[in-house]
Amino acid sequence: METPSPHVEVDARPAGPADLRRLALTNDGHVTTMQVRAGRVRGLALHLRRLDQANQELYGTGLDPDLLRDRIRHALATTPTPGTTATATATHGPAHRGDATVRVVVFPDATGAVRVMVSVSAPAEPAVTPLRLSSLCSPRPFPHLKHVGTFGQLHSARLARRRGFDDALLVTADGLVCETTVANIGFLTTGDVPGDPSGDTAADTAGPATVIWPQAPMLTGVTMTLLDERLPGSRREPVPLADLGRFQAAFVANGRGLAPVGRIDTTTFPAAPAAVATLAQVYAAVPWDDI
Repeated sequence: METPSPHVEVDARPAGPADLRRLALTNDGHVTTMQVRAGRVRGLALHLRRLDQANQELYGTGLDPDLLRDRIRHALATTPTPGTTATATATHGPAHRGDATVRVVVFPDATGAVRVMVSVSAPAEPAVTPLRLSSLCSPRPFPHLKHVGTFGQLHSARLARRRGFDDALLVTADGLVCETTVANIGFLTTGDVPGDPSGDTAADTAGPATVIWPQAPMLTGVTMTLLDERLPGSRREPVPLADLGRFQAAFVANGRGLAPVGRIDTTTFPAAPAAVATLAQVYAAVPWDDI
């Protein structure tokens, strides 16, 4: 079945060529992506703060959170149901189901005023099969910002797939782990992985989870922040690529949720279903916010 094209609006109007020309030609803007379920979002305030702070840094002006929420609600409410026309379903979009992937891009027009683009597409879920990551020395430029300059990420992921991996793990020139092309990465320390003591794998040992996030140039993701707030003892520290063997498990975290990592280059991580399941339960308990 063909995947329906995203519904795209700029400033609460269907996007036309004139609306998108500058963004397409200049590649200047910042973004946040969220999973909407039943019309609600986890960490909505963090998404709105990300947009506001990035806009202040890039363009010198803040963003009204109520305006952003209004733009998102409008795009959800007017997204056509797949297989029908926009005119016929102007009030019968996914707001009735409330499940979607929403991407908000803020970019300047020719006058310097910012525009708000909202795209609505099918909801997405995290990978279930453990991911295989190939390390590449290709950190994102201005990594603390979630911006639209994604050529490096796309090409890094492409190179990793050519090597037989699922995605790239971005590292610094001196071999410090940063993030993947689309997610934060976290590691669980030996002896601190939660789980069932009767399990078959050494990774599923009892005890409180200690998550290590890399201390390196990277984006502080919304899902990472929500987990960090709820995991006592989690911390940031430098993670050398050459030192991955000291960890018992690894996972990635982004707006889709959490997914296990089974291999980074030649380093494999033992199956740790209870460990990742426990972290997923922590994330699942995060409250949902009405848009």
